[in-house]
Amino acid sequence: MAVVYRAEDDILGRAVALKTLHHQYAEMPSFRRRFRQEARAMASLDHENIVKVYDISQNGEVPFIVVECISGRDIGDLLGSRQGGRRSGRLNEQFVRRMAIQLLHALSYAHGHGIIHRDIKPSNILLTSKGTVKVADFGIARIVEEEDVAMGEPGEIVGSARYMSPEQLRGEEATPRSDVYSVGVLLYHCLTGKPPFSGDVKSLARQHIHKDPMPPRRLNKRITPGMEAVIMKALSKKPRDRYFSANAMLDDLEIEAQPRSAGTREETLRPARRKVRGGGLVLVSVAVLLLLLGGGAALASGLVGLPQDGGVENALSRMNPVETKPPAPPQSAQEEANPEAAGDTASGLSGQSGSQNVASVTEAASSQDRTPARRELIPVPNVTAYYDYYAENALTRRGFEVRFVYDYQDGFAPRGVTWATDPAAGTLAPEGSTVTVYATPKDLPLPKRLR
Repeated sequence: MAVVYRAEDDILGRAVALKTLHHQYAEMPSFRRRFRQEARAMASLDHENIVKVYDISQNGEVPFIVVECISGRDIGDLLGSRQGGRRSGRLNEQFVRRMAIQLLHALSYAHGHGIIHRDIKPSNILLTSKGTVKVADFGIARIVEEEDVAMGEPGEIVGSARYMSPEQLRGEEATPRSDVYSVGVLLYHCLTGKPPFSGDVKSLARQHIHKDPMPPRRLNKRITPGMEAVIMKALSKKPRDRYFSANAMLDDLEIEAQPRSAGTREETLRPARRKVRGGGLVLVSVAVLLLLLGGGAALASGLVGLPQDGGVENALSRMNPVETKPPAPPQSAQEEANPEAAGDTASGLSGQSGSQNVASVTEAASSQDRTPARRELIPVPNVTAYYDYYAENALTRRGFEVRFVYDYQDGFAPRGVTWATDPAAGTLAPEGSTVTVYATPKDLPLPKRLR
């Protein structure tokens, strides 16, 4: 569809990339519209894991955009690289997990701004020389807006069929869960060396719609059960059975992260710390509550992730992306429930910013001390920046009743986008209690298929 040139900005003295349409496409109004859509979508996004747009212009009849020039490789290159004189075909799980965490951060940000990528695949996931993931090519991204200005024709299949969701292959409207499915296909390919389905477009469409993929651990025993569970959930045929958001998939990836055993290459990495959702005070309150309930233990697994201030670059770049050694066996239940380890985690996180949220807290309270009338306390999930029906789905699945209050909020589109909850995200609340969700009014309607 396009040609990309490396160029130099004479004014700012920096290397940039110029993306222009092929001449035969530039003469077609539909392709020019799609190209302008790409520029519009990318220019509205400002995230460290998304390729930046600097300028939009036109040379005669040929439009072009000026974007950030990424010095590095894409995931497709890594999958086709050679290791020890032969094609490796797959990447190690530690590397893939860290790559996926950055990718899901980017998609969560884009979805919060009403933009769906629609074409997640290895060649669109760039990796800088410092190890930062950059998501590229929003050329067929669909801005979720009114039907009368939506791009593309009804029933049109646009994108790479090998990584597309069943609903896209049926010509239906893409949603954030469509991107979640594509991420699942990408992870499957990275860890097994091949995507779950292959063949021509018609064969791929039939398989994605009707055939269940082979569990990835049958192809690669080194994949951990937790990672397999995340991939298989993302690859559910029905959108409602997948993760309801990129952020929910991100949480599960980080919860399943296990420390590597000594003697592996990754032991030189500094421990990466995930921002805590809800603040350290919430975590301390949880610990006190569990003690009052009779000595219950809280497993704060999943609170360790990627550094947020540039450390991710060093962490990712120092890893060998190509799988060379099997991962260490997962910790036993006794090790995970070690009170000293849990105490270290709590003390290490309690000093973090109060604006952060707790990612996941698992409560194991003594049943003898519970009275039949006492309802279980569960954390309120973070549903900020999602559409109201996604937020309601997430809360009801956790066991809460939901009440909506609609009001305008700066930075959030007037489309029923959630911007706060009461109780706040990460707060422990009784199961079955009511959570008030604050969302923007629906002045700008969603497309019919998303209502």
